[in-house]
Amino acid sequence: MLTSRLGGKQLGVNAPIRVRTEEMFDVCAIPDETGAAIGWLELEIDTWTTTTEPDWRRLMQAFSRNGGGFGLALAQDMFRLPWYAWRIEDVARALGVTRRSLQMALFRESYSFDAALRRCRRLNQLLREGDARCRFAAIARSAAQEPPFR
Repeated sequence: MLTSRLGGKQLGVNAPIRVRTEEMFDVCAIPDETGAAIGWLELEIDTWTTTTEPDWRRLMQAFSRNGGGFGLALAQDMFRLPWYAWRIEDVARALGVTRRSLQMALFRESYSFDAALRRCRRLNQLLREGDARCRFAAIARSAAQEPPFR
């Protein structure tokens, strides 16, 4: 069962469902009569990038939009480039703004530069290395039509 954190409504059962970027969700595996539970959650993530620098042009466009979206754009770049030497002063300089205006833009969207960076680095590491309770595998998009178990 996949549920949304907003109100706890059920999002889908045995059917593909799209969860918006940055939307919080919970996964609950309920064992069957044998005590076994299995699940399949497919994350569509482009982490295999050859880029070594953030997409400054895209970040500048997102920052200049007053309607928001900058925090998400920054977090996406942080996730794609977790090894990059992210410093808020350098990002502000690259965008041609002050550190304070960058912090305020993030604050308005409920983001924190340091918290987003920690979260993105931790998630990136988890998806690369896995966990004792979960295993992760990269699959080609063409193979992503059916669950890897049956």
